[in-house]
Order: sequence, then C-alpha cells, then structure tokens
Amino acid sequence: MKRLADDTLVVFLSDCHIGGDPGRDIFESPDELAELLDELGRHPGPVELVLAGDFFDFLRIAEVPGGEDRASVTIARPEYRGMFDRLRRFAAGASRTVVYLPGNHDAEMWWNPGVRATLEREGLVHEFALSYSACFESEPDRILYCEHGNQFDPANTFRDYADPLDTPLGDHVVTDLMPRLPGGRTLTPTLHLREIDRIFPLTKIPEWVAGRLFYDVVTQAVRWLLLPLIVAYAAYWLIKYALGGTDGDLLDLIFDLGYELGVLLVAFGMFVLVLRGMTSRAIRAVPEGADGAVDEIRRRLHSGRAPPLSDDQAGEIAVFVSGHTHAPSLVEFVTPTGARGVAVNSGCWLRQAHPVEARAGAPSVFASRFVLTHARVRRGAEGIEAELWEQPRPYRQKLLAAERLAVAGRLPTEPDDDAQPRIRDRATVGRAAHHPFSVAGA
Repeated sequence: MKRLADDTLVVFLSDCHIGGDPGRDIFESPDELAELLDELGRHPGPVELVLAGDFFDFLRIAEVPGGEDRASVTIARPEYRGMFDRLRRFAAGASRTVVYLPGNHDAEMWWNPGVRATLEREGLVHEFALSYSACFESEPDRILYCEHGNQFDPANTFRDYADPLDTPLGDHVVTDLMPRLPGGRTLTPTLHLREIDRIFPLTKIPEWVAGRLFYDVVTQAVRWLLLPLIVAYAAYWLIKYALGGTDGDLLDLIFDLGYELGVLLVAFGMFVLVLRGMTSRAIRAVPEGADGAVDEIRRRLHSGRAPPLSDDQAGEIAVFVSGHTHAPSLVEFVTPTGARGVAVNSGCWLRQAHPVEARAGAPSVFASRFVLTHARVRRGAEGIEAELWEQPRPYRQKLLAAERLAVAGRLPTEPDDDAQPRIRDRATVGRAAHHPFSVAGA
C-alpha cells in the first residue's frame, strides 16, 4: 500500500497500444499524448502517473533485431521520439512517479527483465507492479486501486504473468490470426479487414462486415450499372430524336425517356430493398455478445470481493480504476457495508468506429472518432474526487456517398481543431461514507 501526500494527483492512463510492425500499429495520437504529459509536468504538486496496462502493444511486434527488445524498438521510432522525450522529462521532474502495470498486450514487461531494464534505463518508468494500491495520508482506510482489467475477461486471463508460455486465447488472436488477414482491399473495394481493430464494441464486427458489403455493393451497382444505363437510355433517345426516328415532339421524347428511367429506378430500388433485407437477416442471425468483464467488475465491487491481482489489504476500495475494454466510463457503487465508491474505466487512446443508425432501415454506418481519455483522482475538500478526462480530436470521416446519404444529419459533431481537454464525468466519494444511494451509471 502506497501512502500518498494529500495534495498528490494520481493519473491513470491505459490502452494506448503504442507500437507494432509496419501496417499493424494502431496508435495515432503521439502529439496529443505529448501535450497531456506536458500539462501533467506543469502540475504544482506531486503527480503519480499510473500506466495501467497496454501502454505498449508488444503483441503486434513479431520479431526484433538482435540486441534489441520490443520496448527499445518502439521507443526508437521517429514518430514517437517527441512523445517519449516528454514522458522522460515528466519522469525526471520533482515529486513525479511513473508506475507501470502490465495488461494483456504488454505482459512481456513482467516476464522479460530486459524490457523493464530498457524502460528504467531510458528514464521512463520508476516502478513496476501487477496492481496499484494507494491511500491518502489523511484517509488510510480508503483505497485507490487499479489493475488493467483483463483478469476479469476469461479470453485474456493469465494464470502466471511471470510465465512467457502463459498465452491466453486473446494473445493468439492478435499474434496468429490478425497478421494473416489480407492487407489493403479485400472482399470489396473498401472492406479492409485490418479495420476490425477499430470496430467498437467488438460484438459489432459482424454488423460492420455486413453493412460494409451492403454499401459497397450499392455503390458499385450505381457506378457500373445504374449510371451507365441512364446515360445509355438518354443517349439512345436523343440520337433517335436527332435522326428523326420519333413521331412525337420534344415533350413526347422527354415523357418516354422519363417513363423508362422511372421504371429503371424502381427496379433498382427493388434490388436495394432485397439486398437490405438479406443484410438485415444476416446481421440478426449472429447473436450479440455481452461484455463479461464489465459485469464481473460490477459484481465484485458490489459484493466486496477482492480484485484478482490485489494483495490482502485493510480498508475498502473507494476508487477502482481499470481499462482493457476501451470503453471510458465512471460509475458509482455501494459496497455491502454501505460505503460509497467510484469505478472508473480510463478508456483508451485510439480511433474507434461506432455504429450510427441509418435511415430507411438500412444497415448501420460505422463512423470513426478518436477516444483519448484518462482518469484522475485527488483528495478534495469534500472527499476523494474521481474524474474522467477526454482530449478532443476531430476526425475527417471517410465514408462512401451511399453511407453519407443513409446517415445524413445523424453523424456525431466533430470537436473543433483547437478544442481543449475537458472533464467528461466526475464523482466525489465524500467522508460520510455509510449512507446508501443508487448507482449513478453504467
């Protein structure tokens, strides 16, 4: 248990997923992360920065040159150099501590002493731990606790972090299956299977594939079938009229042309309706999974059972922080004794594609947005304050014309280019900790 000065700011940052082989890395925000580190470096009091798992993504790196390790080759990448310089500068500051907890994508940090030595030699990390437990000096019985969260997820649970041969199913999906997905264009011109990494939640992957196929087929049908037929019809009637092959005047020509084009558009509309129905049936045929990790965290917090990686400790958890699911949230809970607590998911630093409901019953369109979030905990005048912060960053959508038409007026508003970091949600665990209240969120 770490005893923190009451003016300490504790910051939890997870799921940056920095690094990977060319074409497999998914971290796109080194400048924004550097800005966060600069801001934390200017904080007037002590700061504990907890890298709460999956800060690096070692699973996306297949091989490393001799004499190197997955941490060193990632730190040396030119596009990350400025960001790691900022982390180094922060770690060198007075009253600054960087604690690294492993996740399921960077568990090598725990079993490979070479990786830990690299991070220490580079001046980036001070301490390594499986989980983080701390309290403020004036409130020793109220615990701040953090672990990555993968131990609540059966597909990504480790029996022994120190065993390099302990590789959960999730590891093999990333290291064995994902590299074999074809890069570039695959089934259709815009269905890039590597974009599966961006789909959120993961249970929406079948809907994303089916929807992408639908909009690709519609786009190609318009481009190579409908538009050529319209041009051919128009050219045929104009040539026929110019050569005197029609009995009526120009108005009759326009009427005949309009009628035939109308029939063509109706036939094309029927084709789209049939395709939409087939797509909808395919989506409904795939059962939608549930996020068991989130449910298990809730059950443990409400029952008072210790988290998987915690040691025996006195006191109850006042603030529980995890990551892993890439879904930022802040939820209040009540323990069996009636004590209040806050559970925060620190989210991630990635681009995610979320479904947007389309018009006319068409398949959902997946629109990308950046999710750059972290959690902060401090002791305030009213108790322990937990905050969920986000760093807004706009994303220029890359959608087909058919997709834009289907979700016209429904796309989420993008933040301004100069939008500043802001508090997304907050809660205070007051000192009057033994009166019941209702759960605030999900």
